[in-house]
Amino acid sequence: MMNELVRRDIFNEIDRERQRQDAKWGFPRNDLGVTDWATILTEEVGEVAEAALMFQFEQAPVDPLIKELIHVAAVAVSAIEHYGRGGTKEQGHA
Repeated sequence: MMNELVRRDIFNEIDRERQRQDAKWGFPRNDLGVTDWATILTEEVGEVAEAALMFQFEQAPVDPLIKELIHVAAVAVSAIEHYGRGGTKEQGHA
């Protein structure tokens, strides 16, 4: 079973990444629709796959893989925050 302190540290890393994303891109992103969020998330998942291959087959360190997994989680949280704000489908809200 995962130690609660470790889980809290992971969530803190995801939150720091969310803050970095907001500083870079702004929030809320009303210019993004559902397909935009899916595209951004898919791009991040692709980076996870690349880092996983490097880790498994080229003895790369695990840190880049962890970093990309945090990016995936942060983008997913951002999309959840975005849709949680309400609005119309035309604005990219559910």
